[in-house]
Amino acid sequence: MKIAIIGGKGQMGQMFAEAFRKQECKLILTGSKDNNTEAVKDADIVIISVPIRETVKIIEEIAPYIKEDALLTDFTSVKTKPMEAMKKAKCGILGGHPLFDSSVGFESQNFILCPEKENNNSKWYREFLQSLGLNIVEMSADEHDRQMAVIQGLTHISNISLGYALKKLGYDLNNAEKLSSPVYLLRLYTAGRILGQDEKLYSDIEMENPYSKETARAYLEAVKEIESAVEKGNKTEFERIFIESKQYFGDKCKKAMELTSKVLNFMGKRR
Repeated sequence: MKIAIIGGKGQMGQMFAEAFRKQECKLILTGSKDNNTEAVKDADIVIISVPIRETVKIIEEIAPYIKEDALLTDFTSVKTKPMEAMKKAKCGILGGHPLFDSSVGFESQNFILCPEKENNNSKWYREFLQSLGLNIVEMSADEHDRQMAVIQGLTHISNISLGYALKKLGYDLNNAEKLSSPVYLLRLYTAGRILGQDEKLYSDIEMENPYSKETARAYLEAVKEIESAVEKGNKTEFERIFIESKQYFGDKCKKAMELTSKVLNFMGKRR
């Protein structure tokens, strides 16, 4: 197999490149100054691994040069727009999204595939992904973006909002570490993990997903209801919101308690 990874000199591209090498595949990895159209001409599988805001442009650039029996896929966190662009290519099409970063490895991680036009190379690629120990989940591009608007978009909004609120309060984060409960510390570090990364990536995830506005609106409405209860000192209303949320989570509350207790116990030993 000859694999071309456009943007393959980044962390995710390098991670997968190493896995392809172990399968004795021939590799072409491009960076920002390389010729993408030359790179894809003889490739059996072409993978797009560039920033979200550049993905559609790159697909449009290389699509006319990809072999008809090749496979075009990607590592993009949104799927609707990129796959619309992919459909203009004559080759096989299989949208992809690794739900992990390069720091965690492949084993037992989730990988979404959005089938569009299957061929022999897509079969080989699926089997390759499964050989890495990945959990393959298949869905349409539209369903992917609906789900990611919540799983990624809503989570990121929550974490960034926490960081921004602390900044507005002028709160000393050193005090947060000294005085915090284990649960608060876990929340703080989760937000810090997000805020320690590339702002352009998170901007793209929010702005390029067609369903982000809906989730952002729901988050704002929820915060406004809680703010109103606190402003009025209305404990009954606050408790109603809490109870409704608890009932919605159902058995997941018990599971969350068990799993986070293990994490918090580990954190307590490491502080």
